Amino acid sequence: MIKKIFALLLVIFAFNLFADRIDDIIRDVPGEYPDASALNVLTEINMAVEEDFSFQRHVFYVKKMLNYKGKKRYSDVKISYNADFEEVELGHCFTIDTEGNRIEIPENQIYDMNDTESIMSPDYINFREKIINFPQIEPGYFVVVDYTITNKRCEPVNGVEHLKETNPYLNKIFTIKFPKKFKLNYHYDKDIVQFTQKKEGKFNVYSWNVKDTDIYKEKNNSPSLLVSGTPIVFSFYKDWHELAAEKLSKLKSIKTDASIIELAKNITENCENDDSKVLAVYKYMAENFNEKKSYTSEIDFTPEPLTEVFEKKFGSEKELTALFIGLLQSAGIKDIYPAVILSKNNRFSEIQEKYAVNNFMDRICVFWNNYLYCPGNSYMPFAFTGNNEVNILVGNDKYELIKYKTEKAVCEENTYNYLVKDNFAKIEVESEYSGNMNFQKRQMFLNMPDAQRKIWFNQYLGEKSAKLTDGPNFLNFDKIDEDLKMTYTLEYSDFVVDQKPYKYFKLLSPNFSLDVALDERDNNYQISEKIFIRENFIIDISNLSKESDKIELLNSIKNNLQEFVSNDKTAYFKMESKIEDGKIIVNREVYIPECIISNKKYPEFKQFILSIQNPINNMVFLK
Repeated sequence: MIKKIFALLLVIFAFNLFADRIDDIIRDVPGEYPDASALNVLTEINMAVEEDFSFQRHVFYVKKMLNYKGKKRYSDVKISYNADFEEVELGHCFTIDTEGNRIEIPENQIYDMNDTESIMSPDYINFREKIINFPQIEPGYFVVVDYTITNKRCEPVNGVEHLKETNPYLNKIFTIKFPKKFKLNYHYDKDIVQFTQKKEGKFNVYSWNVKDTDIYKEKNNSPSLLVSGTPIVFSFYKDWHELAAEKLSKLKSIKTDASIIELAKNITENCENDDSKVLAVYKYMAENFNEKKSYTSEIDFTPEPLTEVFEKKFGSEKELTALFIGLLQSAGIKDIYPAVILSKNNRFSEIQEKYAVNNFMDRICVFWNNYLYCPGNSYMPFAFTGNNEVNILVGNDKYELIKYKTEKAVCEENTYNYLVKDNFAKIEVESEYSGNMNFQKRQMFLNMPDAQRKIWFNQYLGEKSAKLTDGPNFLNFDKIDEDLKMTYTLEYSDFVVDQKPYKYFKLLSPNFSLDVALDERDNNYQISEKIFIRENFIIDISNLSKESDKIELLNSIKNNLQEFVSNDKTAYFKMESKIEDGKIIVNREVYIPECIISNKKYPEFKQFILSIQNPINNMVFLK
């Protein structure tokens, strides 16, 4: 009885200390903050790593709501965790009103459920969300959140802790306690972040602290926080070689049996060389298997047995990668390796290359003959990587990180054949898409009914004054080893404006989207997808005038070159034209590389984009 009373007194004492601490934390907190919807008053994250790399992550924070945007965004707190190897335990979570009264959370306002992706792909994703619905949130109120995640994944711990976001941190402390026998590789901004370290018995304790941070004003085309924020990056992996050797080795020694060997033989029996064998297996998997969503950063890379994958006709990216490798190895293909594509947007930061972090891994695929293959999707083009540069991990003997880029540069090429008579025009269009544009078009239109395809395509064109009379006709949907080709026909009833002795008309505008609505920016501007559009206009004007050989081009469409230079990257827009055999021939190119444009250079970049989009650049003036 005495022990129970003593224990109860300890609980009461601890609770009173906690309550006193909360009172100290919320005292004198600002009521307003420019451009913020909430204030991160205090954030404490403590990780305790054990010798088997299991760890506990304790999170405690106090947040103040500044306005109704903050109320809407933070009334529900979602704690995501991987139920395969993580558990969540809630501590003290409550609301404090403007009078300092504590409002408890009713038990029926705390939920634990599968996230959306887990419901859609339960075989490969076991993510859950513990949702806390805070009651009676109003501007000026505080929320107090306290929870612990226990992780028993037992592999070298790594991650990114951001010290900057769209609301300011008045005080954030991130601490890792780990056995001294381990070495932690880490990165932080020494000008902004205060770092301390100490020893506690057999453990090292590293701690990072920031106070009164600037907010990250998130706008369209903003770089990732890894590039322009204040991240702490940490990893117990020595480098990418060590991580790749651990994970990709599980996909190298693929166990096959007689049925897989026989299947590979049947698929490739009429193939003349290795290239045709790879294409045949890729095409077979695209037509017969479905990929189920999974999270590359969270999964064990050990695949299910290939016979099970074959029977089910589906799998995650690791299963389909393993089956693809197994079939090709059975068909005699050598030097074929598993690979991982690292996240595309973060490649602009050197951090991605230097620190091995699970969350930087985007997709498992296959590397062969200097090409990447993502098997299992009918809309995924053969040897698909997009036209973008990426960092990849290759499971070869070196388990190396490679800066990878494709050889073909043009993303979209269009040829427009105009037949102009009086003020009427008929335009027959031939288009070819490569890389990421190939993928996007296949994904958008492949399994769509013809009637719906025509409606969607017409909306995509955005040509309100034109009528789509034929198409879109996709010429080679079934040929996944080719760039996607398409034709369609447009008609204009009021195409030519005649103001004797002059005539003029408008060409189709370059079809790309970059948001340059802001006059200036607080952060940099990132172009994550390369734009390279090449267009050829062949305009038959022999029926436009009885003396078409005397028609003269008047405007700058004759020769127009504009450039924008940012660091070592050059974007350009150029047009060239001539009249030949009763036809106006115009060649136009838009090239905008992947890059990050500084906020100081942004106004110049905006003017460059607006000049491309200037209607005068698409007008043809004739005399």
